[in-house]
Formats: sequence, structure tokens, C-alpha cells
Amino acid sequence: MRTANRNSADFRTDRPALPTVAEVLALPVLAGATVLAGAGNLDRAVRWVHVVEAREIAGLLDGQELLLATGVGWPAGEGWMAGYIAELAAADVAGLVLELGTRYQTVPAPLVEHCARHGLPLVVLAHRVKFVAVTEAVHGRIMADQLAALRARDEVHALFTGLSLRGAPADYIVAQLGQVLGCPVVLEDMAHQVVTFEAVGRAEDALLDGWEGRSRAAHRARPVDPGARTVLLGPEGWLVTPVEARGTRWGHLVAFAGDPHPAGRALVLEQAAVALSLSRLADGGADHWIRAGQHWLIESLLQGRYRSESALRSRFEAMGLPVTGRRLCGLAMSVPGDGGASSGRMTPAEVTRLARSMGLGAVSSVAVRGGGTVLLVALSVPAPGPGRPPAEAAVDAFGDRLWTLAGSEPAPGGKTVTGNIVTWKMAVGAVVAGVAGLAGSLQEALDVLPSGGGAATANGVVGRLEGHRLRRLLGQLRDDPRLQQFLEQSLGVLLDHDAAHSTDLVAVLRAYLAHPGNRTLAAGASHVSRSVFYERLDTISGLLALDLADGEVIAGLHAALMAWDATRSR
Repeated sequence: MRTANRNSADFRTDRPALPTVAEVLALPVLAGATVLAGAGNLDRAVRWVHVVEAREIAGLLDGQELLLATGVGWPAGEGWMAGYIAELAAADVAGLVLELGTRYQTVPAPLVEHCARHGLPLVVLAHRVKFVAVTEAVHGRIMADQLAALRARDEVHALFTGLSLRGAPADYIVAQLGQVLGCPVVLEDMAHQVVTFEAVGRAEDALLDGWEGRSRAAHRARPVDPGARTVLLGPEGWLVTPVEARGTRWGHLVAFAGDPHPAGRALVLEQAAVALSLSRLADGGADHWIRAGQHWLIESLLQGRYRSESALRSRFEAMGLPVTGRRLCGLAMSVPGDGGASSGRMTPAEVTRLARSMGLGAVSSVAVRGGGTVLLVALSVPAPGPGRPPAEAAVDAFGDRLWTLAGSEPAPGGKTVTGNIVTWKMAVGAVVAGVAGLAGSLQEALDVLPSGGGAATANGVVGRLEGHRLRRLLGQLRDDPRLQQFLEQSLGVLLDHDAAHSTDLVAVLRAYLAHPGNRTLAAGASHVSRSVFYERLDTISGLLALDLADGEVIAGLHAALMAWDATRSR
């Protein structure tokens, strides 16, 4: 393994990584070599190996040479050694190798003393070695490393260019970067909030805890070097490069300390930054990273893709949603048409701005649930206190404002339709005290959502759990095989018939169950004539072999439809 010193310098991209003195001494051609001084500096890089026998040599050196000598051309006596070693140290020589047996039978003590004083590695060969074999072996190693670096750079360029051409999202690009560098990687925006990250062997909570403060402190200590693109920052040894294009900087890509890469860690980081810039430009949306990051955050929450509650808490707070000491709640809002919430003013960025204007926090995501498009919102409310309304009241006020925002959305054709809110539905989950309960609150909102009516209540919130306890219970049991069997036995025939014949029997049944005592209203809700509606009810009754006028049958079919909605809302 390469040393920490090489590790810290390997971020440069102007040349490939060079072998150290220690690595050169490990070559078979130098077997038996003994280090008499400067053992603490064996991590010095060796750029070249040079045979020197003359005293006046320092002016011919460029630095990082490993010098080979027998001493045959050195002056007599020992008084010259102090100046000679001082000159070699000033020339940044990597080390001095002295072969015994030609001029010296033993190493002069002053030579060892002066090398130790300057920290210059002094290596002794007690037997004769072909210097040409040493230079050939070391130079071969250097050339091999250079070729490996060129191949590595080609591979890195091909990888990230391919990701750019395929339109890979930011989280996948960052994940690939973490795997290539073998260290944690974070993509942050200009507000020092995490967009996405790849932990690579490090606990998420340790990686993300207090991210904004740590990042701001590291950037404040940035070296004043206007020509530097990629720099080492902060006490944690972050390697940081900007993500920018067309004169606009969107954020920074941060790589934590790790082993050197043959292509140079900075070059790898900069190639990934270019891929992220092209991805951002291709998307064309100003809130591209906000949408991608918040969608990933909510989906990982709902799917349980986190290691612990502390890791989940760190993830939310690093991405801009305060959760510690707060009350949390999930909201779900159906989107009419083909997903208009992903454009106009119903964007995750706008939802976040709305929440902040009310002293709240929010992240949101537009997702497909049950064949429809749904806006999911994770809301963070300050804990109750003097001068603060109860959490439920704050949630209702936010729902009312969000409802108003939805009602002013442009309809198809670019016109605003008065009363457009009647095409939206909203549901609210339970208010919870811990981030681990937020997934349940979001899922509860999804479970209640299908029952939302067309008209808003006084505060705009359509569905609350208190009025839909049966739907909530069925949502909690959605994965129970007994409920799934009940669903299949109750509706399986109709679902199969609709799929095979492109009919709408399940939709007709839903309308009938919503208005069991008024078939005229039910037919209107199905958008068919009464005669067609009655005909389809007869078909449903025949396929199910059930009396649709029986109260228990109606209750059972209604519960089966709720169970079907619950399974589709996952």
C-alpha cells in the first residue's frame, strides 16, 4: 500500500504517480539493501535513477533522483561530506545509494551523520550490484506506471463520457465515482446542502452529520489560488472540484481521503464533474438537482433503504430538511392529467419555498402510484412551544396554501382555469415525532388519498386518517397474504376481464359502490348512459355470481376495492 504522503500529493494530474524510495528498495535487484539514515523519508518519490561519482553534481540535478555511487570519484578525506550532503538535500534528491567494496569497505560515520541531519535516505549495498540492472528495473517500473496511468485516464474518460451520452442521473454518476476512487463522495449544491452521495464503506451518519457547517468551514479555509480548479480542503482532507458550465457554478464534488488512483484522483474527480455538468445542461431544468435529490430521498425512505434511524436523520438534514426535535408529517396529492405537478409552480423547489415562507421545512417528489401521478411531501414542523400553533394546525395551514397553489396551476393549453382545484385530491398522514415514523405517515396519506372527494374542505385538506380508518387498516395489511387472497377472490375475475377485453367493469363497480342507493348518480360518475350502466352491472353480477343489492356483498366489494388501492399505492 502506498504511503499517506503519496496519497496527499497524488491528487495532481500533471504526472502519473511515481514509485517511492521504499518501493524501489523492494525490487529484487536491490535485495539486501540496508537503510542507515533518513528512514522516515522513504516515501519520497523517485522520478529517475542516476549514477554519480563526481563531487560537483548538485547543479546537474532536477530533483527526485535516486543517486547510485561507489565513491570511487569522491575526494579524499571526510571534510567535504557536510557540504556535499547539504547540496544534495537542497537539490531535493530522493536518496543516496552507496555500494561498498570499491572505494569504501565500511560506511564513513560522518556520511551517516550528515544524511541523518538532513533527513536524506542513505542506503548501503554490502555486495556488488550491476547499476545498469538497477536503473533498468526502476526506469521500467516508472515507464510501466506511466503507461498504466495513460490507460487509466482513457478508461476514466470513456466511463464518464459514456455516462454523459447515456444521460445518467446525478446519483448514478456519483455512485460510479465513489466506486472508481474507492472512497466516500458527496455532491453538494452552492448552499452546501447534499444533493446525493456515495458512502463507500463509511457510515452515513458519520459522513453526513453537520454537513453544511463542516462544508462551509472547509471552503472558508480554501487556499487563495485563482488558477487552482481542484484543491485539498479542510482537516478531513477533502478533494474538491467545482461543477459548472457556461459560467455558472452549481455546486461542488467532494471526495474524501482514499488510496491513489493511477489516473490521478483530481483527474477522475474532474471527469465526473464534467459528466454532472452535461447531465445538468441536458435536463434543462433549474431545479434539476432539487427534484432528483428529493425524489431519491423520499423513495429511499418509503422503500426502507437506510441502515439506521440516525443515518436516516443525517441524510434528511444534510439534504436540507430539519428533523431533530421537530414534528413530521406526510402529505399526498394526486395530480390530474399526465403529471402537471412536475412543471409550472407545482415543483419540488416551489413546494420547498412555500414551506420555508411559513417557517416549515419540506421535501417533495412526483411519483407514479397506482397508475396515477402523485405529489408526495415530507413536512417538518417546529415542535410546539410558546407562540407556535399545534403541529396539526401548521400542517393544515400548509395544506391550504398548497391547495391554493395547485388551484392556480396552468391547465392544458397554458390557461388558468377558475376552480381547477376540483381536479386535485389531497390526503394527510399522522403527525409523528421521529424521522423513522415519517415513512408510515407518507404511506397513510397514500392509503387515504384514493378516497378523496372532488371538493375541498374549509382548509383545503381532502382526506384525513380520522375519517378513513378502514382504508388505513387495509393499507397497513396490504402485504398480508390473507388480504391479498381476499382481494383476488373478490375482484380477480373483474380485473382479468378488464385486462383481457379492455373493459371498465372495475371502474363501473367503483362508481356503483360510491352511490349504492342512486344508480343515476353512479351512471353519471361512470360517464355512461343509465342503460349501458345497468347492462354492465348485470355483467359484473354475472361474472362475480353475487347479488349487488346485498348489503354484505356491497361492504365486501368496497373493502376489496380499498385493498386493491392499497396494494397499488406502494
